[in-house]
Amino acid sequence: MNTEFPHGNSVMAQAVRSHDWAASPLGPTAQWPSPLRNAVDLMLGSPESMYVVWGDALTFFYNDAYTPILGPRQAQALGAPLRVLWADAWEAVREPIEAAFVGQASRFEEVPIGMNRYGVPEQTWWTFSFSPIYLDDGRVGGAFCVTNEVTARKLAQARLADEHERLIRLFEQAPMFMAFLSGPQHRVEFANPCYSRLIGHRDVIGRPLAEALPDAVEQGHVRRLDEVYRSGRAFSANALPYNVQAVPGGPTERRLLDLVYQPIAGADGTISGIFVQGLDITDRISLERAVREAEVRNRQILDSVMDYAIIATDMHGRVTSWNEGARRILGWSEAEMLGQTLQRTFTPEDVEQRQMLIEAAAALESGSGMDERWHVRKSGERFWANGSLMVLREETGEAIGFVKVLRDRTAERLASEALQKSERRLDALVRASSQSIFSASAHWRDLRQLVGDGVLSDAVSATPDWQAMVHPDDRARLAQALAQATAAKSGVDVEYRVLGADGQVGWTLMRAIPLLDEREQIAEWFGTSADITDKRVAEEQLRQLTETLEERVRERSAALLLAEEKLRQSQKMEAVGQLTGGLAHDFNNLLTAISVGLELLQTRIEQGKYDRLERYVEMAQSSAARATALTQRLLAFSRRQTLAPTALDVEALVRGMHDIIARTLGPSIALQLHPADQAWQVLVDAPQLENALLNLCINARDAMPDGGQLTISLHNRALDAAAAQQLDLPPGDYVCLSVQDTGTGMTAEVMSKVFEPFFTTKPIGQGTGLGLSMIYGFTRQSGGHVRIDSEVGVGTTMALYLPRFTGVLAQGEVAPADAPLQRSAAHSRTVLLVEDETAIRVLISEVLTEAGYRVIETAEGSAAVERLRSQEHIDVLVTDVGLTGGLNGRQVADAGRQSRPALPVLFVTGYAASAAVGAGQLDDGMEVLTKPFQAIELERRVAQLLERRAR
Repeated sequence: MNTEFPHGNSVMAQAVRSHDWAASPLGPTAQWPSPLRNAVDLMLGSPESMYVVWGDALTFFYNDAYTPILGPRQAQALGAPLRVLWADAWEAVREPIEAAFVGQASRFEEVPIGMNRYGVPEQTWWTFSFSPIYLDDGRVGGAFCVTNEVTARKLAQARLADEHERLIRLFEQAPMFMAFLSGPQHRVEFANPCYSRLIGHRDVIGRPLAEALPDAVEQGHVRRLDEVYRSGRAFSANALPYNVQAVPGGPTERRLLDLVYQPIAGADGTISGIFVQGLDITDRISLERAVREAEVRNRQILDSVMDYAIIATDMHGRVTSWNEGARRILGWSEAEMLGQTLQRTFTPEDVEQRQMLIEAAAALESGSGMDERWHVRKSGERFWANGSLMVLREETGEAIGFVKVLRDRTAERLASEALQKSERRLDALVRASSQSIFSASAHWRDLRQLVGDGVLSDAVSATPDWQAMVHPDDRARLAQALAQATAAKSGVDVEYRVLGADGQVGWTLMRAIPLLDEREQIAEWFGTSADITDKRVAEEQLRQLTETLEERVRERSAALLLAEEKLRQSQKMEAVGQLTGGLAHDFNNLLTAISVGLELLQTRIEQGKYDRLERYVEMAQSSAARATALTQRLLAFSRRQTLAPTALDVEALVRGMHDIIARTLGPSIALQLHPADQAWQVLVDAPQLENALLNLCINARDAMPDGGQLTISLHNRALDAAAAQQLDLPPGDYVCLSVQDTGTGMTAEVMSKVFEPFFTTKPIGQGTGLGLSMIYGFTRQSGGHVRIDSEVGVGTTMALYLPRFTGVLAQGEVAPADAPLQRSAAHSRTVLLVEDETAIRVLISEVLTEAGYRVIETAEGSAAVERLRSQEHIDVLVTDVGLTGGLNGRQVADAGRQSRPALPVLFVTGYAASAAVGAGQLDDGMEVLTKPFQAIELERRVAQLLERRAR
């Protein structure tokens, strides 16, 4: 197998192989990414002109076909940065290259680009396309360009325009007479000088032919024109006599003409006029007659027949006679065609349309028929012919066959089509313009209007003082623009004001280009002028409207902001009402259980009945635990719970929970795990994430009462700006943890409420309505988002987007919750307790004293600060956050840390932890214990703080 790179033996393939790439940003070719190698191979093997740019440096590669474009640059082109190599053309290709690097392909046709390839500036034109080259991970690594220089074609088009202009002049100077007649009255629209000489220089332009040339009516020419206009079939004649009587009653001159009446059809096939073309052959005929009289009759017949194909057929179109002219024009000999159908000379289209039968039917009806269409020679070449089909009859009048006469008119047809096309283009250009089209002398002394309805009128056509119409304040500026354009031999594009005959001021846009003579000097100017007064007035009105509209928009925006603020406040109060109503309901139930249980406990003790007292204690403790869970969920929903985020491998957490999730789901629900390929780490509170995942699985289980399948998936997601905006997240990398079930699904109405507190679709007693709101609050507090997709009867997918963690989290180890307490360490340790609630302060003090600590109590923050600033021995500070009397718990801790920097601090609070946590994480040596809590947890947290300090 050939491992050589790049492949092939082209000059540039060898150059790439021999180039020292090790010193370049790309490195050795063996290390190049496969998309780059494939693109270079494809480019080098192509005969088309191509190049490749790669990476941020836009490293340049090109193939053999591109080499001539570089010129002298070739010596340093390979591997050079494109923007340096083609600095003179960089701006022309910068945008499409930048678009390709963001994945957008593009193509451009005939783009003008100024270049300096051979030491002098030059104008070039290019057709090129850019395509992105994708890396294996989907990013764009480079761009692939296919380019072709079309400068020669553009210059050829310019030369074609010059040829068109010369064609018009040739038309006027042609030795043949030509005229264009429009409409059924044959109104003379155009006649060249030769035609004018033929008719005796009579004034015919714009007049119907019958009115302008009454002698043509008398001789049947108008009748023939009527037939051509009606039938759409051309009429041609050779040596047709025309008796010219230039003046009514004056002398008559007989002329012989070769002429063609060619109908002109529009795009819809409707005849709009007739093109008359011919040659006055009077003198030639006289000479030919003298010659023919000197020749024998047989020679005359032979010469005349050789220009025609004369063919006889039977009634079925089979050939019975084929003359020498037919052999010369069509290519088949008489032996090859006898007995064959004449249809062989028809085009496939005419055969399909049964044209031979149509012509035969027309000839039988009228005795003869004329046609003019394409035919086919023996070689397969098509040619244009006009001819006639005449019926052969017996003496009885019975038709026995046909005679077909053809004459090859291909050259005339092609010339006529080219001329007609040129005329139509010129006519359409002039007539489609709504502007004034004019010509002017080389130095702008005279201006002649050609056509149009713009500012220039007939009154100023061909007058040297046309600039008198220009507003006095704009004359100098206009004169300067014209002078600069004349000096540079370049186009002019200028706007200026004009004064109308009624004194009104208007605006004119003039554009003109110079026409150069053979000495490259300006021969004349050709251009257009347009009345742009309405545009100028509209611009001014728009400017004034914009100024007033901006003020109205500002006023309306202020009113809308005020209305929106009122609406938000109303919605906020409604939400608070719903939340407090649900909260009161649940807490009333829990407090009822606690108070009734304690009351029964007191009654039993007073009665001396000490059996089964544990039952009431357990009921009170259970209700207290449920109240604790409820407050934690409310804090999670409000995104104010105390979190202990750590760098976490979510995949390991999910796998570790597999067994407990499977047991929770039961045997009727199949559990599938779809881990990610090397899932990223996240920074979250692991226990809270476990609770959220288990809660989602339980909800999914309840949605599948008849069993089903639950799928837990992990995906790494890189969100761009658009995708992140849809999730209300900043752009970046996220880990998506999704739970998908095949359960009952949810309606759109239910989905809009699932994250509201106390909203539940479960029966009474089977759900608090805080589970999903807790998950939502925890996820948002962790910097992520929750997305829900559901379809009734199909299932639900809940997706948690958690931000990727790429740093290193420095934090002390936290002792497991079930680690045994080392109470021996409490002896001789002093705790400063700050709590403004007397009952809680007493209980905490008793718990800590029972654990072996010496406790100093105070209810005010200021008193605690005085003790912390003293020399009194204090090992740890336990303080409530929300203290009365001026200082809160965080302020007490901060003051203590000033004189005791390593002082351990345990914040005890029934509020959210934000006041203690500050910017999002506790300071080193600080922890938060949320009320309510168990005595053993209080002991454990104090002991852990002291143990860390001892390390």
